[in-house]
Amino acid sequence: MRTFLFSLALASALIVPATAQENKILELGRLTYQSCVACHGPDGRGVKAGDLLMAPSLHDSAFVKEDYPGELTAIILKGILKSDNKYLQAMLALELALNDEQIAALIAFVTKEFGGTERRVKPADVAKWREAQASRTSPWKRAELEEMIRSATAPKLLSNVRYTFHTGEWKKLPDFSSLTPASSGELTEGLISLAPAKEHKHGFGMVFDADLFIPETGDYIFSLTSDDGSALIIDGETIVGNDGIHPATTVAMKETLQAGSHTMQVQYFDGGGQRSLALSVKGPGKTGTQWLSVEKDEAKKAAQSYDPIPLSSRLPGEAVVHRAFIPDAKPRAIGVGYPGRVNLVWDADVLNLAYVYRGEFMDASPHWNARGSGSKPLGQDRVRIAHGMPFQVLESLDEPWVPYSETQIKYERDTVDPQKEITINVRHPDYRFRGYRLDAKRFPTFRYDYRTLTVTDTFTPEEIEGVTSLVRTIKVEGDPGENTYFRVADSGSQSVTDGWIDVGSDLKIRVTGAETVTRKAGDKSETLVPVAPGSTLTLTYRWNTALKP
Repeated sequence: MRTFLFSLALASALIVPATAQENKILELGRLTYQSCVACHGPDGRGVKAGDLLMAPSLHDSAFVKEDYPGELTAIILKGILKSDNKYLQAMLALELALNDEQIAALIAFVTKEFGGTERRVKPADVAKWREAQASRTSPWKRAELEEMIRSATAPKLLSNVRYTFHTGEWKKLPDFSSLTPASSGELTEGLISLAPAKEHKHGFGMVFDADLFIPETGDYIFSLTSDDGSALIIDGETIVGNDGIHPATTVAMKETLQAGSHTMQVQYFDGGGQRSLALSVKGPGKTGTQWLSVEKDEAKKAAQSYDPIPLSSRLPGEAVVHRAFIPDAKPRAIGVGYPGRVNLVWDADVLNLAYVYRGEFMDASPHWNARGSGSKPLGQDRVRIAHGMPFQVLESLDEPWVPYSETQIKYERDTVDPQKEITINVRHPDYRFRGYRLDAKRFPTFRYDYRTLTVTDTFTPEEIEGVTSLVRTIKVEGDPGENTYFRVADSGSQSVTDGWIDVGSDLKIRVTGAETVTRKAGDKSETLVPVAPGSTLTLTYRWNTALKP
């Protein structure tokens, strides 16, 4: 009996403080809500000013009625922009006026009083959400709030999200499968996040693996933002490539996926300076954008999301040429959009093609806003093909190809390690760029010297077996000497069917004018052609399927 009475007394002691604590939180929330009464009213239904309301009714707010405490915190912190005359007042940002405990209490009060169900959050949760929104400097737009709701109510696409963390310094994505991770773990939020690398100050890489659930068959647009390089791989195929050292840059690609489960991997490396990684997807129909990463608005802001400035030709049948910083190419990149919606990026730093793609050509908005961070290819089906110096003398076919000319220098400014060596690209002494000329259709012919050779490089769109393709003509004037090779491709299986070389990513190449040589180069294959005096090489780049409208 004595034991029973003691247990009852102990239970009562535990219950009473809990109730008192709840009342204390709700009282703090009620007091904090007094800052909102002037517009939302004591009853939360909005204060009328003539025929208009000062602010909307909280009883009708999905953020108050449903379980969205993180989103509600974001609104309290940043406020809402006045975008029309529906309400007389904008909602002020309260991040400086309220601390984490006050916001947690305010959420508990308004969700209970005006939403019907009390949503209890901890000040520590508010602190986490505050940190996530720290980089945002402007109030929310109404359209952004609608997007919040769509994203919050959409079915979760990711599960079983794991990561491996790697230390190192790279200028492009390494072969992570050959590296031993420094650490690994699971991301319990079910979203991609760079949080595990928060305390690491120097270069690093991360690989994220997850199960991707696609609710319905259709076209999905994946947008990958990163500073520096990243790639999105689904079912073993690279869907979005955003490689190299660059500021926060967004690359979007469309992929047709079947309903059901898929494997997904995101690779990322940070080469120093700012770091950023964000991934979103927009599904078919009216499905809104869903974020697959913790980072959202910070990445969008870093990538300077302006209204797009799509580039197009002046007249039908003409090409459009655009020189700017372009992802996955060296600084002197030249983009060309041809009739038939086939495009390329040619690299004047290495005198070679960087990649081909198709669809819409280029968004120049980042080039013309702020400090001009570069332009973004708009199309799809991008394939990087043997990017690097095109010609080389090989004493034997066992000699590796050296794609870039680089040197080491000492960098003694703005670094904690002033003696650290960094790598920069330098012009190779065997090459000299001679510019380009435009024909009547504004198709460029690139010209450069390699040793004693004069080389011209021209591209023309042609329909090959029902698919708009690019035909490349490389003319060599002079005697290259012995053992001079041109590198055709270094991606895909390099298997040959009916004269077509499979270079992966739904693209194949046919070469005329010389016999091809395929060899192993490390863990991949490489196709070369020997160069004869006065030779002309024709390379046809054809996708396996026609471009979708």
